[in-house]
Amino acid sequence: MRDSAKKISEYKAKLFVISTDDAEKAKEFAESLGNAYPILADPNRKAAKLFGVDGFMGFAKRVTFIFDNSGKLVDVDRKVKLGSHGSDVVEKLDKLKIQKKQEE
Repeated sequence: MRDSAKKISEYKAKLFVISTDDAEKAKEFAESLGNAYPILADPNRKAAKLFGVDGFMGFAKRVTFIFDNSGKLVDVDRKVKLGSHGSDVVEKLDKLKIQKKQEE
């Protein structure tokens, strides 16, 4: 995902990752990756439960939700492939016709 962050930033899109770790662990993990996007902490698992991704043994399932610019949920990817996830997201943004920033 980190490798595709620049391409994703070309779209009118915001990228967030939610982790079930506490804020300090999430911050350390983001810094270790050199992320250009935030990792939000959800240690009480409220967001994980709300989005239906609360998994087994304290781990959240890897799922990508894409919302359009009006806030409408337009796609859910429940089969995230770690090796191609970033490029998969870019492809999906294009397919869903999410507006690019230069198209303003």
